[in-house]
Amino acid sequence: MTPPDPKHPSAEHTYRGERIFAQNLPCGLRLDEAERARFLNRLARNGRVTNANEVLTPPPPPPKPITILYPFLLAIFPAWNYALQGRGDCMAWSAMHEVDVLMAVNIALLDRPERAIARGSIEAQYGFMRVEVFGGRPDFGGDGASPSAAAESVLTCGTLHRLTYLEEAYDLTAYDATGGRSGDWGRWGVPDVLEPIARTHPVNDVALVTDFDAAVQLISRGIPISNAHPQNPIWTHRDADGFGDMGWNAAHAMNYIGYRLGRRPGLLKINTGHGNHVTGPMYPHDCPPQICGCAAWEDADQANDVLRAEWSWAYSEYVGFPKRDLAVASIPVDSIHPNE
Repeated sequence: MTPPDPKHPSAEHTYRGERIFAQNLPCGLRLDEAERARFLNRLARNGRVTNANEVLTPPPPPPKPITILYPFLLAIFPAWNYALQGRGDCMAWSAMHEVDVLMAVNIALLDRPERAIARGSIEAQYGFMRVEVFGGRPDFGGDGASPSAAAESVLTCGTLHRLTYLEEAYDLTAYDATGGRSGDWGRWGVPDVLEPIARTHPVNDVALVTDFDAAVQLISRGIPISNAHPQNPIWTHRDADGFGDMGWNAAHAMNYIGYRLGRRPGLLKINTGHGNHVTGPMYPHDCPPQICGCAAWEDADQANDVLRAEWSWAYSEYVGFPKRDLAVASIPVDSIHPNE
């Protein structure tokens, strides 16, 4: 029987059992260099920034020794917590965590309370990046998506949030941990009636981040980074300095939401869709448990290896990633720039 298409949902449609048709593959990434090149060419033809280094020359003033962005996220969304992926939709987890942090920074710094709608819908973005960006084809099989498709989806399709839509016809308030909604929407697309709503909440600019120094400059402006790599370090334990010292490598997408300079530079890597899987000492020592459970610092050399593969993207609401004074937020400065 031909599976029902959620773009034209029927009353009996479900997300479980034999109604789920996308394969649950362990790989959450599809790293297609040709697809990335096409997207970068489209950005260039439209006069947009393609690489974050284009807007960081000449170098801006030196950043503070350490900056972390999770205080913004927890101030705006205090119930935020890590969760568990239901399928290979890590690229959507990474994209939506980047949007959530960016939204929280914007609210705290720019007095934009209308942006505090709710966190981003992972399943909707998974559908956008797989079906709408990959040519609008229905029945897009398998699992996974590419970082450039994720960047294009937030730019052109916009985002949905964890809300109910159209008089509760679509309840996106919670991630479907069975992987069913991601599987359906990732294969058949987001329902047509929701697409105009998503387009009212886009990210205005995206750009590749290709080295540690650029990542530091972006994070110092309140801009998180979606990182992906075919052999991305996934930490399960931290050493005495809070840096990852045990784990494994896999094709996976996560986020960088902080940096440290000084005697041991690195980036704070967070893996939001893999539950409570990281143990060991953490810096800062008062780091909240929901961050500690899924995050570790990554040494600058390792972060550079990830970034130089050219699969990591920054999202920004503004052209050129303008400098922001993170100290003006109604959040304690020492929580954003703790002293080492």
